[in-house]
Amino acid sequence: MDRRQLLTNCLLAIPAYALAKEEPVKLRPHHLLDILTGYGNGEKFEPHPYGHALHIIAPMVREHPTLRVKFVVAADDICAPCKHLRPDGTCDDVLSQLSPPISKQEYNDKLDRRLFAYLNLRSGATMTVRAFCKLVNRRVPGIEKICTHPKEDEQRRLAGMTKGLQMFGIRKVRPS
Repeated sequence: MDRRQLLTNCLLAIPAYALAKEEPVKLRPHHLLDILTGYGNGEKFEPHPYGHALHIIAPMVREHPTLRVKFVVAADDICAPCKHLRPDGTCDDVLSQLSPPISKQEYNDKLDRRLFAYLNLRSGATMTVRAFCKLVNRRVPGIEKICTHPKEDEQRRLAGMTKGLQMFGIRKVRPS
């Protein structure tokens, strides 16, 4: 069994372990925002060719709002089985759609530091998914200006995040 398959198998066990032992799942803040926005936009979280664990962590987050998350500026439990994760814990992927291209590691670290500052959190902070969503809700609109990825539409990000917060029971649906 190769390293990626072993990590994927371990990650499949995280939901039961994390919930039973109340151990936090390690996540970058932008990953949790991506999950929230993805659900709001109707995304289906399927296995990715890179082998990361988004398709494992996303349903866990959705189904368990009391799941504890430890927020990091580093490779997290989504990154763990990715083929681009180096043995030293850094990412070797590049965002080639940017001009000039930038390393995904550099981009994500900068993004997560900006999110920590905007949300008044520190790396290593631990809270439930629900508590994080409530914190985000107080910053919507506004946070989408920070977390919209290159080539992504900011209004679509905002709409997805808003709908995701509604789906998670955090934001009230406004009558039309």
